[in-house]
Amino acid sequence: MGILRKEYKDKMKYRTRLLNTLTVKIHIVIFLVAIGSFLYGCAALQEAGEKRQKRLDEKRVEKRFMLTASKGKIGVDANPLEGKPHGESEHYTLTFSKDLLAKDKFDEEKEREIFTGSALSYMESLYDELHRIYGFKPKHKIHVTLYDLYRGTNRVAVTGTQYKYGNNIKTVTGITMHFPMAMYEKHEVRVHELTHAFTNIYFLPTWFNEGVAVLMQMEYAKGTGHPKFESLEGSLKTDLNGINELENWGGHIESTPLTHWRYCYAYTVVSELRKRFGNELYIKVFELMEADQLHQKLAGSMPTSFIVYYISQAAGVDLVPFFKNLKFNVRKIDKDDILQYIQNQNRQ
Repeated sequence: MGILRKEYKDKMKYRTRLLNTLTVKIHIVIFLVAIGSFLYGCAALQEAGEKRQKRLDEKRVEKRFMLTASKGKIGVDANPLEGKPHGESEHYTLTFSKDLLAKDKFDEEKEREIFTGSALSYMESLYDELHRIYGFKPKHKIHVTLYDLYRGTNRVAVTGTQYKYGNNIKTVTGITMHFPMAMYEKHEVRVHELTHAFTNIYFLPTWFNEGVAVLMQMEYAKGTGHPKFESLEGSLKTDLNGINELENWGGHIESTPLTHWRYCYAYTVVSELRKRFGNELYIKVFELMEADQLHQKLAGSMPTSFIVYYISQAAGVDLVPFFKNLKFNVRKIDKDDILQYIQNQNRQ
């Protein structure tokens, strides 16, 4: 009996150990399954989060880049007569240069036809958007030419405004835009250049004209080319006469070590003013200039004091001290000073 009882106890201990071992293993399996489920859940949540973010990003891109298609009439001629455009809409003509026609992407009629209709629809929508933002628009059609290379490079896009000057009045006669395809395909560049097509009609100082164009490029089109400086005073550069280097800017035709600084600094100036006085500031500036029409009586571009007069009027604050602090060549003037300046310019 003692032997049987001992064997029984041994069996019970073995069963207990076995059960304990199985219980531990089951707990481990359950734990691993739980961990796996948790990790899978995390992965699933992460994937769902990524998909959601992607959808949000696509909506942002759609809102920013995919403007509502133009409802205006667009005419396309994939094989136009010499000197005629490949497409025309209400505010644009579009022409392919010969070097672009030789490329595989545009050497077939159907390719040109599809691209032209799409490009003009997009540009019309962008035109409407800038008109909404600024409250004015050019009176002339904009003639866009696309190139493989423009002036030997695919890195420069240029907007030009043609005008005539007679009887002491400057009149715009045409607006042209020249895009290498590498530049046209960049949304921020199209926005920058179209801003010029709008604002060039006022013959603004180069630094202000470029500053406003970069403002639209960076803050509307969300570009990356010309970031703002953190400090206007800390980033200031002056010439030998102690004048802000923006005053010496030649615009698009310039390519010097200062060029990138000038774009960024001009943008920082106009952005800072808009931050202080509201998003409607420059709309008011252009409204004031449009009402006066004094820009048409200038033989050349506006001096800085001229544009500062209008910015001050729009802001309701004398901004001459602001510009003097940044070493601009500027003084306080009034409407009589402007009229006297124009009269002196036009005196034979």
